[in-house]
Amino acid sequence: AMLFLDLDRFKNINDSLGHHVGDALLQEVAKRLTNDMRLEDTVSRLGGDEFIMLLSDMGKEPSNAASQTQVKAEQVQRNLSKPYKVLGHDLHITPSIGVALFPSDDDPNEDSNDILRQADTAMYRAKDDGRDAIRFFLPSMQAAADQRLGIEKDLRFALDRQEMSLFFQPQVDREGRIVGAETLLRWLHPEKGYISPADFIPVAEATGLILPIGHWVLEMSCRQIKAWNDQGMPIGHLAVNVSPRQFRQPNFIREIHQIIKQTGADADQLGLELTEGMVIDNIGDTIEKMQALKIMGIELSIDDFGTGYSSLAYLKRLPLDIIKIDQSFVRDIQTDESDAAIVETIISMAHHLGLKVIAEGVETDFEYNFLNQRDCGGYQGYYFSRPVPEKEFTIMLKANKKLPIIEG
Repeated sequence: AMLFLDLDRFKNINDSLGHHVGDALLQEVAKRLTNDMRLEDTVSRLGGDEFIMLLSDMGKEPSNAASQTQVKAEQVQRNLSKPYKVLGHDLHITPSIGVALFPSDDDPNEDSNDILRQADTAMYRAKDDGRDAIRFFLPSMQAAADQRLGIEKDLRFALDRQEMSLFFQPQVDREGRIVGAETLLRWLHPEKGYISPADFIPVAEATGLILPIGHWVLEMSCRQIKAWNDQGMPIGHLAVNVSPRQFRQPNFIREIHQIIKQTGADADQLGLELTEGMVIDNIGDTIEKMQALKIMGIELSIDDFGTGYSSLAYLKRLPLDIIKIDQSFVRDIQTDESDAAIVETIISMAHHLGLKVIAEGVETDFEYNFLNQRDCGGYQGYYFSRPVPEKEFTIMLKANKKLPIIEG
């Protein structure tokens, strides 16, 4: 069997603590992998933070070999996930592991390069499934990998070909009046039609294409703020999602400052949405950057609150303005008492911390009334409007009256 290991979020350690710490961590990982191997096994570093383990004599019967390999992979996963003490830093890292089994001797359908590609594909599935996971290669994974490769190829030219556009979803107050909006990226492929962000954003993150794309989204959003101001239709705030890779760039603050200066946008009308996992990872760097953004006048929000770490110890230290309640909680408040209680708690906590609240995914009368009765304050969802192109949103903003309810 072959195990393909990739260290989760290793780049964050390199970027924040330096390559000398990253190199020392890789050495510690290599020691643990070597300690885990049997005499008949082989361990190698493929490059970067990727390692390969070749496991021999796992059994001739496929199901037994798979079972034995699973046990071995779990052992490796446990050992690599234990804390590290590296150059005075307490570090924690987890592996995503892809597994591929060699064919039996009487059925040599694949060579070693095929097995390596299969293990690599399975590793990416482990990443996509939340990291710190073990996944075995299946033929369906190869189809998904081929699709991913096609998306990556087309994505590299999407900006130059002007296939990307911005849509805007209103954020409204209790009366349904627009107080802001969230910028949402859309990709209209000339042959495949609209490609879901759920399909292309992970590819952009993994390949680094999220950096030029993220820059373009920020620049176009700031230009849109300026355009609406020039037309006498100022928007309360325009929120832009920031990717983890984008946020961790050393020049991120300078990039934001330059974009605002070049476009002439009012920084007070720009909002940045960060995820829980992003802000908790390297809290010192996070707070420093958030404080710099606040000095510029930018509004900061935590997106999808409650689905990640939700650490109050960290939350009270962050210079936030808005908490966004994830739509997964809003969707089930009528049928799940626990979700209803969570939503009530988030709203109450936000008020005590002096933060505004926006509930995402509001789609029904019941959800709107439930949130309204609990003094939520801000709403976003199909109940008021789907994400719409710039021209349609500008018409809404110009009228800026209570939005009609979309039934269903």
